[in-house]
Amino acid sequence: MGGGHLSRPDFGMPQPNPDHPLTEFYQLLQRGLDREGVFALPALYAAFQAPARRIYADEAADYLTLSETPAESRTLLLPPRMLQILYSSLHVLPDGTPAALLLTEECSRTVYAVQLQPPFVWEDPLPPLPDCAAALTLTLTLRDVEAIDADPAALARRLCREAAGKHWLAHPKADTYLAGRIALLQRLYKR
Repeated sequence: MGGGHLSRPDFGMPQPNPDHPLTEFYQLLQRGLDREGVFALPALYAAFQAPARRIYADEAADYLTLSETPAESRTLLLPPRMLQILYSSLHVLPDGTPAALLLTEECSRTVYAVQLQPPFVWEDPLPPLPDCAAALTLTLTLRDVEAIDADPAALARRLCREAAGKHWLAHPKADTYLAGRIALLQRLYKR
């Protein structure tokens, strides 16, 4: 056979930096998603606490609070559910820093960005999230750091199938809820 050059088919795309502390967790979660095919989403509750004055769309997001737990002033936007995964891909910055795991839902093809939060003090800011309609964080614990060496398969299963430690950052239903609140306030404070 020929003496050609064999290279990886990454087409010049940045590859995850193996020295980054979160790379191992992102890759473990991605392998778990490939095996499990599902990702547990927490409930999504929203609360809007605006001042008693006219507000504009560009400042309205400051008054919106997203949560996973119910409370008297919160509105349920999305019940907890299992997201059926069509495929997942790891979004990596040019220097190899993993930024988020992008999950594509099977039926709707909605893309969810999942950013892992380390369980320890992190001095550098986390990489920016890729532009996605829905985004959430998954906060790792010290128990997870211990489990990645002891039983990585069980850790991957738990991260995929349990909603614990997952927090919403954005969702299209939250955008719709916010738009409705802005319209209501603009009608109330019409000049």
